[in-house]
Amino acid sequence: MGTYQNVARLPLPAPAHAGLPVGSVDVLPQLAARAWPNRTALHSAAGPVSFAELDRRISRLASGIRDLLGGEGSVVALSAVLGAGFPVAYYAVLRSGNVVAPVNPRLGAEVLERLLESVSARAAVLNRTMYERVRPVLTGLEHVLLLDEPGAAGVPSCTDLAGRGDLLVEPRDRDENELGAIMFGGGPTGHSGLTHHRVKVDAATIGAAHGLTENAVAVNGMPTFHPAHLNAAVWAGATQVFCASQDPVVLAREVERHAASHCYAPGAQFPPELPRRAVAS
Repeated sequence: MGTYQNVARLPLPAPAHAGLPVGSVDVLPQLAARAWPNRTALHSAAGPVSFAELDRRISRLASGIRDLLGGEGSVVALSAVLGAGFPVAYYAVLRSGNVVAPVNPRLGAEVLERLLESVSARAAVLNRTMYERVRPVLTGLEHVLLLDEPGAAGVPSCTDLAGRGDLLVEPRDRDENELGAIMFGGGPTGHSGLTHHRVKVDAATIGAAHGLTENAVAVNGMPTFHPAHLNAAVWAGATQVFCASQDPVVLAREVERHAASHCYAPGAQFPPELPRRAVAS
């Protein structure tokens, strides 16, 4: 493997169930905010976001989503866009008491329509580009929000919804039997459900397998934001840096610029003059 390890191929260790925190998945950023309030959680073109600020943004958006949908487990589809908007919305849906269903932001309208129907989604939170492409099939949803600023009249954004106050919830044990997330592409119906407990186990397991710690910096150059990468890094207190380009040279230079210890990239191929310490594909 040369100068780096492809951590995606490493065997996963047995999960430490006893070390998991009680509560829904959104307890992960809450605990990270307490442990590392000033550490950078996310770094995008818009600048850095600390763990404390991430948790505040989650609570604000969760309050708006709770007002809009209630908190009884409604399914909310969410564009898995690589950027700071996705982590905030992902955890905010969960903190509001609802179920998050990440979707590939490059999906076509017909495919998205089938997915939304298959999980009886009530709402969708989409990036502007995806919204413009698929809006003809969104008529069956009760609510549509944009991850960024409104791209059409009458379509609210997460920023609009997050101005109504904070939703501060104490962690409660709904791990074993309550659905937290839906992942598309698995199971006989084309999707699979994950309990809050399962998502937390995966976060701890993947974080350990990838060697993520509070000192780690992970550059993410994947085409979409996989929740497993998000949750593992937040669990470990690692910094996530977003790179909009999948060009190997650009990614390698971002790794150098941020002194990153990890990089998530398609194919994990880097020029030999820019060795990586850890790479996952």
